[in-house]
Amino acid sequence: MRRNAHHTRNEYQFLITLGHLSDLHATDPTGAGATSLLNKRFFGWLSWTINRHRHYQRHVVEAIFEDIQRESPDHVAVTGDLINISLPHEFEAASRMLEKLGSSQWVTVVPGNHDAYVGVSVERAWALWADYLASDTNEGAASENNANPHNSNAFSFPGNLPSVRIRGDLALVGVWSAIPTPPFVAAGKVGSDQLEQLEKTLKSLRERDLCRVVLVHHPVVDGHVTRRRRLVDSPELRGVLERAGADLVIHGHNHRSEFKALQSNEGTIPVVGVRSASYAGPNPEKTAQYHLYQIERAQEGEGARFKISLRTRGWNEQARTFEEVGNAEPLLDRLDA
Repeated sequence: MRRNAHHTRNEYQFLITLGHLSDLHATDPTGAGATSLLNKRFFGWLSWTINRHRHYQRHVVEAIFEDIQRESPDHVAVTGDLINISLPHEFEAASRMLEKLGSSQWVTVVPGNHDAYVGVSVERAWALWADYLASDTNEGAASENNANPHNSNAFSFPGNLPSVRIRGDLALVGVWSAIPTPPFVAAGKVGSDQLEQLEKTLKSLRERDLCRVVLVHHPVVDGHVTRRRRLVDSPELRGVLERAGADLVIHGHNHRSEFKALQSNEGTIPVVGVRSASYAGPNPEKTAQYHLYQIERAQEGEGARFKISLRTRGWNEQARTFEEVGNAEPLLDRLDA
């Protein structure tokens, strides 16, 4: 059902398909005890109970999982907001949900702000998702520091970030921007330690001639995001990307399709945001979608090292299924000027 990268490093060309979904909001926060809501969670619970539960639908998430499995990409990236208000039972439900999507060898996750709604203990939160979050055994900062994510701080995993996973010629670099914030704030922060390690990691992966795809929840390029929802150190993150280079940056958070660009020493870096994976509300510009990136090693003389094409699959409420949206096209042709 699921493909593996089947090209060897000895071939000049390869083709790998990466699936990308985000902002599932697929767990039900109702039923929590009153003491669990005596903090920021109360406002999130109220928003879900009054309004959001009508728009973010579990059956759409189940349909997107089925469609991804039929499309069978080589790997799947999930860029955060699996849950809603970081209740213990939500982390447990999301763990079961990830198992339904696929194994941790096939799926890589970075958390979003709703996954870090308030501070929680590792044992009741990140430990449940550790296999989907952590670096490969011999990759990333974790290997350098011999750190174990099960025993790390709940939201920073010190010494373990960014995560690094290698799948064939594809390097998935997971950047954590999720931090607990005050009520009515959904901002994120990468932090100086992670930024420093990210720059080293991207340069090292470039020396290995790998296609570097950076996963992060919050948007990297300023655009349709308010101050209270922004990535507070986005200028610093952009600086790292411009100096060290990357081949693709993917994110969620805004629940909208976004196609931006950064310029690095190596050329253009596409920065792509995907819609929510579960939205079935009245706004057609937010209706659930996911992306499939087809990544191919470029021929000599074509400029960039890799060519990336984009396919989009979108929810059709009447047909109750996902279907192709438009045609596959070069990603560079989609980027905003």
